[in-house]
Amino acid sequence: MTKNRVLAPLLALVIWAGAARALAADKNKCGCYKDDAGVCFCDKKAKCGCPGDCEPKGCDEAREKQIRKEIDAETKKAAQADRRHASGDGNEDSPRASRESKAASATLTPAQTKELLKLLDLYVAGHPEARTRNVEDVRKDLSPAR
Repeated sequence: MTKNRVLAPLLALVIWAGAARALAADKNKCGCYKDDAGVCFCDKKAKCGCPGDCEPKGCDEAREKQIRKEIDAETKKAAQADRRHASGDGNEDSPRASRESKAASATLTPAQTKELLKLLDLYVAGHPEARTRNVEDVRKDLSPAR
């Protein structure tokens, strides 16, 4: 009878160790496993990283939140790029850009307007084909080559 008393706890320990090894072998890299019914069980130290497999609760929500955050960041970058593109070449530090922005915001005095009209008349008199062209094309022809 004493042999049975010693063997019974030893046998129980061996069975329990075998079951624990079987469960440990079935765990995925996240630290979770599924039972025979397909129910997911995770260790306390289980981590996310097994999409589509058995994971701790909240991993899907955390993944979606991260994706939304990345989408918002990319949308913000695209909007900033659009604003830079719309305002010019995006190089507001250059002297030409600052000159052009000052020129665009300044209005001409009546004397400057009169002078501009005289200069345009002189240019058109010397270049009759310029009458049918817009101001941007004439400006490109007059600006020095870079």
